[in-house]
Amino acid sequence: MAPTPATAPPLVTVITAVMNGRATLEHNLVSVREQSHSPVEHVVVDGGSTDGTLDLIRRYAPHLRFVTGPDRGIYDAMNKGVSLVPDPDSYVIFLNADDAFAGRDTVERVLRAAAGEDLIYGLLERFDAELDYRDVIGREVTARDLVLGMKCQHQALLCRRRAFDVVGPFDLRYRIAADYDWVVRAFLHPGLTRRYVPEVVAVMRRGGVSDRRYLDSVRERWDIVRRHYSRLELLRYTAYTGFGDYLRYWTQQALKRVGLLNRARDAKRAMLARRRAPLA
Repeated sequence: MAPTPATAPPLVTVITAVMNGRATLEHNLVSVREQSHSPVEHVVVDGGSTDGTLDLIRRYAPHLRFVTGPDRGIYDAMNKGVSLVPDPDSYVIFLNADDAFAGRDTVERVLRAAAGEDLIYGLLERFDAELDYRDVIGREVTARDLVLGMKCQHQALLCRRRAFDVVGPFDLRYRIAADYDWVVRAFLHPGLTRRYVPEVVAVMRRGGVSDRRYLDSVRERWDIVRRHYSRLELLRYTAYTGFGDYLRYWTQQALKRVGLLNRARDAKRAMLARRRAPLA
């Protein structure tokens, strides 16, 4: 067998954790199957669905690998998916049942804009189906920026498989914010290279567990900051969270009840755009 050229495109493995996700999973499966980059493989980790999800997965089986069985939650399923990827140089990205790539050439564009770094991250589009609202989040960040929240979403992050050997798996003590904990550990590790690419990588449907249990995630993030950062940074997060998390959450809930949340979102986007615009 001839050796693989050094310039061969890297394998990209998409890991999808799902439990009773029949309603949204097909869009995810199609978005992965239609990627222009090659090679791309899809690993689906099902938690034992009973809503027809497995029937859908089997229909797409020629285009993916899947396992099914009980697990200890979404992060346990994501760890299982990583364990099924043997190549340390391949890239891994997590798109769960409510997520999909932004376009058919997303992976190709993102990798072309990078230079083989261990962590390549971009932008995430969020879709609120209930309020019919879309926005895009993300920017270039440092490890210190992560103190104030999850500013590098896992749906917009491609990481080398070997990064999990260096940093470790998702920490199952966290039920909602284990992805935040992993990203913090990865950004703090001096041996991992990273690059920001200003491309929309994925579309995420809002309303998942991190939205429904937002205040629980805030408490988990406090413990993560306590474990990984200095006391001064923990104090900074504690001071920020009263306004940046709790007050914002309750304000958003009130605006949603009176039908003004989308207007408030638009006003915030306009303000941020003016702040970031270059001076004349």
